[in-house]
Amino acid sequence: MQRTGDVAPPDTANESPPQPPPRPNFSMKPALIVGALAVVILVLFSVGASLTHTPTTPAKAPKGTSAVKGSSLRAVSAQQGLSVIEQDGQPPANVLAAITLPTGAVRESSINPGDGSTYDQQVEFSVDASQEAVLGFYKIELAHFGWRTVTSGAATHQAGQQIVGQLAGDDGFYWQLGVIVSPTTFGAAGTTDVTRFELRVIQVGDEGS
Repeated sequence: MQRTGDVAPPDTANESPPQPPPRPNFSMKPALIVGALAVVILVLFSVGASLTHTPTTPAKAPKGTSAVKGSSLRAVSAQQGLSVIEQDGQPPANVLAAITLPTGAVRESSINPGDGSTYDQQVEFSVDASQEAVLGFYKIELAHFGWRTVTSGAATHQAGQQIVGQLAGDDGFYWQLGVIVSPTTFGAAGTTDVTRFELRVIQVGDEGS
């Protein structure tokens, strides 16, 4: 018999043991989003750099014939036409690669008009085109291949017009290309323009001077 005033002990036989607190629900989604954003930013910077990068390598004369924007004449590399003036690696390859000829130009002669030990060689060509067309061709091509125009206008000591450009050679020297275009004459048939022009290649000084 339970005595009055006595408290019965709690019945714990049917109670469950206390459960641990629930684990936090971790998600990889934020990390994946951050990684994806980093990749997108990297790609955008790479694309932007490629679009804004200016090539330092100068243009090279075409291996075949190519159109010249703004000229009625097509261009071909002058390396074969100027092969007669190559001497011991001069002019340097980058200078030769920056000179073109109007397609159809024929080599007539070559001379060494310079004095002393500095390189100075000249080759004469002829082409079925007008003086104006040849002058326009070389104004466009010299600018395209990185030649800085030194002078242009009437030729000195001979009839015709001239353009003189300057370019830094891979050999550490500056080189000048003088283009002297004679007045147009008519061919044997009397109906075709024939123009003689000279390409004079000169070594003018080292780049440190």
